[in-house]
Order: sequence, then structure tokens, then C-alpha cells
Amino acid sequence: MDNPLIVRFRRQCHLDAADVDRIDYLCTDVRDVPRGVNLVREGERVERIHLILSGWAARYKLLPNGSRQITALLLPGDLCDLRCSMLARMDDGIVALTPIHVAFVPPDAITRLERTWPSIAHALSWYCLVEQATTRAWIVNMGRRHALERVAHLFCELSTRLAVVSDAPDQPPHFPLTQEEIADALGLTAVHVNRVLHELRRREFITSRRGGLTILDLPGLKEMAGFNDNYLHPAMAMPTEAALG
Repeated sequence: MDNPLIVRFRRQCHLDAADVDRIDYLCTDVRDVPRGVNLVREGERVERIHLILSGWAARYKLLPNGSRQITALLLPGDLCDLRCSMLARMDDGIVALTPIHVAFVPPDAITRLERTWPSIAHALSWYCLVEQATTRAWIVNMGRRHALERVAHLFCELSTRLAVVSDAPDQPPHFPLTQEEIADALGLTAVHVNRVLHELRRREFITSRRGGLTILDLPGLKEMAGFNDNYLHPAMAMPTEAALG
């Protein structure tokens, strides 16, 4: 499979063959991380930027009572902590939800690329803006949608994000998430998520089995959630040469 970060960038930003090689060269230290292992914990220093090449991870915060809030789901092509190396310590953690294939990238390698190659700097800036927009969409989703719409909206987002980097975008999206992980991402209880998934199965929007769930009717979910993918910015204006120079 092609580097999913490059796949994402090339759909939205102008990169020539040399730019692609420069980004791909970042992935020289690639490791397999088992499910449940933390890439980084809250309070630790960030010594590497983590690029997910395959599998799923999550950004999370732990409350004093031990409960967990997932603040982002990280998919192939996601840079987990692009700007966190600017901070003294991490204020959240990142954990593998499935076995993941991840590149460990030195922060100074990213800095050199941004300083030297404007097209790559533009692509990374675009990435950060989309990440911020996605965080805003999550806030709205948890604050203003009821549980059924909330779950449907998350599934629509994940389907859209996966389609960008998938080798088979026409295949029904499959999510390797547990009910507890969905609950932690949406501020719900696992019992409530169980009821919502039962209703989505009854309406034949999804099917589930051990190991996750599969989307059967994405258009129906989008209508239910009032989903608009504009915050994922599937299209963008190309920068002018003057802007890049």
C-alpha cells in the first residue's frame, strides 16, 4: 500500500515527485505496535512524531476517577502529534486500538522539510487546519446531537476518512471498534451505545460481529446524522506560485 499520508496530500495539495520522495523518506523507522500499547502517555516528552501507516489508534485523556475520554480517532495517514514536540510534556496519551504499523519520525526532520520546501509546508499546514476543523465537529457532535445521530455522524466521518486512503474505497467500511471505545469517543455509556447499535442494526444501517462493525447503508446514516463533510475539506483551492514563493 502507498504511504497513506502521501495519498491524502496528493488528493488535496500539489506535490511533485521529489516532494513525494522527501515525505516518504521520513518513514525509515517503521515499527509494529500491538493493540493496547501506548505510543505516548500524558506527561511524557515527545521525542518522535508518529505517522499511522495501518491500523487504528486513539488520542485520549484520563479523568481522576479512571474514566477515559477519546478525543480523536487516528487512522492511516494521520500524524498523531505533529506539533506536540513544541511542548515540554504531552497533555494527553495516544494508544493503539488495533495492531498498528507506525513510522517514528524525528521532529527536526519535519521542521527541515517545512523550512526548505514550501509545497510540503503548505500540505502540513492544510493537515493541521483539517485536524482543528475535525475537533470542532466533534465538539458540536457531542454537544448538540442526540445519541443515535451522534453515533451515525461518527460513522459517517470515519467512512469518509477511510475512503480517502483505502485501496478499495467501494468496499463497505469496517470499523474495528468496541462498544466501550465508541462510548469513550462520544461521551456515552457502553450500555447506551449498545442500544444505539441495536437500533442501527434493526434499521439495517450496520451489521456487527466480533471484531467490529460494517456499514451497510452509508447514505442512510448521512441523512440520519445530517452529515456534511465540509469540515474534512475534501476539496481545496491550489495555492498560487506567489503564495508558495
